[in-house]
Amino acid sequence: MVENNIEVEGVYGVSVGALNGAGYVMGKLSEIEKLWKNIDDKDIFDLDTKNHHYKLKPFIFDPSPLYNFLNEIISEELILNSKYDYGILTFNITDFKPVFIRKEEMKGKMVDYIFASASYPLFGAIEIDGKKYTDGGVFSNTYPAFLADKYGYNKVIAVFPVIDTPTDFILYAILKTKKNILIIRPSDSVPFPLNFSPNYSEILIEMGYEDAKVISSFF
Repeated sequence: MVENNIEVEGVYGVSVGALNGAGYVMGKLSEIEKLWKNIDDKDIFDLDTKNHHYKLKPFIFDPSPLYNFLNEIISEELILNSKYDYGILTFNITDFKPVFIRKEEMKGKMVDYIFASASYPLFGAIEIDGKKYTDGGVFSNTYPAFLADKYGYNKVIAVFPVIDTPTDFILYAILKTKKNILIIRPSDSVPFPLNFSPNYSEILIEMGYEDAKVISSFF
């Protein structure tokens, strides 16, 4: 997109898409790429679920390192003042429903909501205003693209690394019929998501770059 000078008006993401989307909206794509190429398991989670950040409710793994990491790299000010629309999908465990929230509604709790969207189920949940939230991917990885189309964007670039929930399959079938939506899927398999290493990130970034070349013909 950058190489072809393609400008977008908004970025909606779920799970890791919420993190990468924040990097785009903040204007820090190169910094986010460097982070992925240097990240390791210890930067994301540890096995001691007793000594965790007070806002978190760990399950199998303690994601406190990820939460602290996001507090260092995410700038709420940059996101709120950005020219881009930005939204994330998370899942409200307390009320048992998906929640799509845009940047203005995240004011004062930006990192918490972004973390909530990316809190892989094995990480447990985060508490926001007395309610527990977890990874929006437990509901759907395709819903943000569906909303982008619903909110009136003329063209939508939908990146779906994983399609694995009932909602995903239903929405994916609908989205494939729309000519204004470009769907990008991985050309090779995407293994277990808790594999964090610089080498693995290099492989995924290169694959994503090659798979995304179809974007230039979409505009």
